[in-house]
Amino acid sequence: MLRSFLLLFLILLNYTVEAGPRYSDPDGCLSCHAYEGLNFIDENGVFRSATIDASHYASSLHGSVPCKDCHRKVIDYPHKVENTEVDCSASCHIEEPSEGVKYSHDVIHEEMDKSVHADGWYKGLTGGNRLQELEEEQDPSCRRCHSNTAYIADAQLEKFKEAFAHAETECGNCHQGKAWMGQFGGHILRRFIGRRWNNIENNQLCIQCHGDIEAMREVQQEDEKTLEKHPPSERFVQSSQSYAKTLHGRLIAADSEFGASCIDCHAPDGWKHEIRAYTDEKSASHPDNLGESCGQSNCHGYTKKPGNEGFTMTDMHSLSLLGLHSFAKPLTDKDLWQSNWFRSMWPLMAAGIVFIVGSLIWWIFYRTDKKILAILGGSRFERVMIGRKPKKSKAKATARKPRVEKKVVPTPSVEPVGPATITKEASEPEAEKTLKKPDEPEA
Repeated sequence: MLRSFLLLFLILLNYTVEAGPRYSDPDGCLSCHAYEGLNFIDENGVFRSATIDASHYASSLHGSVPCKDCHRKVIDYPHKVENTEVDCSASCHIEEPSEGVKYSHDVIHEEMDKSVHADGWYKGLTGGNRLQELEEEQDPSCRRCHSNTAYIADAQLEKFKEAFAHAETECGNCHQGKAWMGQFGGHILRRFIGRRWNNIENNQLCIQCHGDIEAMREVQQEDEKTLEKHPPSERFVQSSQSYAKTLHGRLIAADSEFGASCIDCHAPDGWKHEIRAYTDEKSASHPDNLGESCGQSNCHGYTKKPGNEGFTMTDMHSLSLLGLHSFAKPLTDKDLWQSNWFRSMWPLMAAGIVFIVGSLIWWIFYRTDKKILAILGGSRFERVMIGRKPKKSKAKATARKPRVEKKVVPTPSVEPVGPATITKEASEPEAEKTLKKPDEPEA
């Protein structure tokens, strides 16, 4: 009897574990938002949807977070739209699994306050103010860079299956359901594959803003000393395009793990949000800190040694990497004039202008149909390459020999007259025709 009871208990326990798909909705929000077709157009003309796919949400980054942990002002039903605001800097209630402490965005918020993106929008985010954010906000907000996407993206699904083929066997014996596989399996994948192996996606977060030339020209930068606003430099505007021309940018585009992404250089430590200006002494891209930044693990370790500072001073955003057609006013741009490559172009251009002007003068005043040979090496070219005696050599040989005039004996001409022939001396004009010209050299 006792054995039967234990067997039945184990069967029920196994059934309970296998039936373990968990969809975190303790607040009952999906009772309404799980319905399809909850679409509408708000007062700003923006198409919005209030439908939430329960399976997609459970497999997303915030799939294990109850709705009211973020939407804290939602108390009653029906709730107002303005009560759905989210403060991304607020502390969370979920425990961070690796350390067992309460997880919070406060650390990230502190990094953002030290960053050049400190004015980014992180409070009061709703679905209705997305358009306002895109049109008015210059600095990136939390949701402009981060979205509540599924843990396992379609592009990374094959990598997940290859790297975690055991997830459905060892782990799946106890943990069942798409929700668990999406949350925990995908979490591991995002940590070890998405973050560290796919720098193309990391760079795309920066390029979606810095790659927009017109938008970057409208940015207002603040002077550190006077705190006055001023337009950005051309080097800042073209930073994404110049980086793409470097070896780092090309390696990233080729999906190579040896390329350094934007974050690897500008925010290598912490939570990757403390992106300071290169003029800041604490910035990773400051000249005094480049040895440490470039000498990270698997990078240029020799830069930490004295004497290798010259390598670290290589400008990864040099305007000389771009063509002149990329600039609005290349001849007046100060940043472009600071490039040594651009400066060295002017002597070459001056030499080219002299060559062109000289060619035009020769074409107009000294052009001839006679054979033209180079002053230096022309005679040797004729003798060695063509195999004929140069004209100058003939003239010199002629000059060395004295001229000898030969007397010409007139040839008698025979004029037939009937059966007999009469010999007649050549006339003087005909004799002169047979004489050679005195100026003609001997053969």
